[in-house]
Amino acid sequence: MRKLWIGFAIVLIAASGVTFAYGARLGMLAELLFAHPPKAPFDVATAPSAPDYAKQGSWAALPQMKDASDVAPQGYAPIDPAKADVDVFFIHPTSYFSTDRWNQPIDDADTNTRTDNGSIRNQASVFNGCCRIYAPRYRQMTFGGFLEYSDSSKKAMDLAYSDVKRAFEYYLAHYNKSRPFIIASHSQGSRHAVRLIQEMIDNTELRGQFVAAYIVGNWVKQDWFDKDLKTIKPCERADDTECVLTWSTVLEGEDAQVQRAGFAKRSGLSPEAANTRYVCTNPLSWTMGPALAPATLDIGGWVYGTGTAPRAPDPNLVSARCDNGALYVSKPEGLLYSARVLPGGNYHNYDYQLAYLNIRKNAQDRVKAFMDSRD
Repeated sequence: MRKLWIGFAIVLIAASGVTFAYGARLGMLAELLFAHPPKAPFDVATAPSAPDYAKQGSWAALPQMKDASDVAPQGYAPIDPAKADVDVFFIHPTSYFSTDRWNQPIDDADTNTRTDNGSIRNQASVFNGCCRIYAPRYRQMTFGGFLEYSDSSKKAMDLAYSDVKRAFEYYLAHYNKSRPFIIASHSQGSRHAVRLIQEMIDNTELRGQFVAAYIVGNWVKQDWFDKDLKTIKPCERADDTECVLTWSTVLEGEDAQVQRAGFAKRSGLSPEAANTRYVCTNPLSWTMGPALAPATLDIGGWVYGTGTAPRAPDPNLVSARCDNGALYVSKPEGLLYSARVLPGGNYHNYDYQLAYLNIRKNAQDRVKAFMDSRD
């Protein structure tokens, strides 16, 4: 019985972490505790209606509307969108937890609130110091689809990606006007970003507008660069452009390889998928090597917090080092950086927040380097 309660407590902590991270109400805890894939197989005939990206309601963030990406830490302010030279196309992570439907209806108000108060406010906002932010809502796959990845999961992800691709095409046709752009994403959004870059940006005319991609919270294989992409490589320095940055955060002392093996099993991947080489960018030093970046390089972690006004950033929050795709970090202090940690010391919910100001400054630096190279 004691083991049962310990197991229940672990699940509760994990569920509360996801809830807190993505702005969910406490009432979401029960849904997360008993999360599972929908029982009925995926059927495109019963899928929610596709979003119309000509409508503002189909976007979580746009430069011309007031939205959650407009916030900034105390002491910082967003750039005037009219003066920004570069755009960011941000693909948000999972915030849908239905056990009945495979994909989110775009008018699901509770899910949209979780998206806005979570990833848009705490992740997408990191780019408002340099850029105009475009973040589409899309028929994301439900959280349970990742717990037992199946053919239905694949079809639900394909549907979600079809929205992301259409949103990007709409952005290009109506908003971009040949401007440079950054692709940024997290978790489920990063899976879609990988496909988008490979299908629409690599080795295409858009390549000349591509500043960089922040594909965060998703294991990115070295083979993707070596075998699938023709013109895009990992970023190796703080001012590299036309390249990809990626990391997945784990507490120092834990074993990311064990977590990858479990993920591969749940996702229906071959055992070899857990043992391949993965790419990691250290967001404190912006290098790919294993050298430890001390906490003194962490300009400031940041989460909006629970108050009515944004908090001040937290400098010197963590040290960090890369090892085969994993970003191993020291334990940050404070409840705001611990309540969302998943089992196995998985800081997935903090992938952006632990080095928020470093990412903010780096996006500005890469934009400057890209614009200087064009001049």
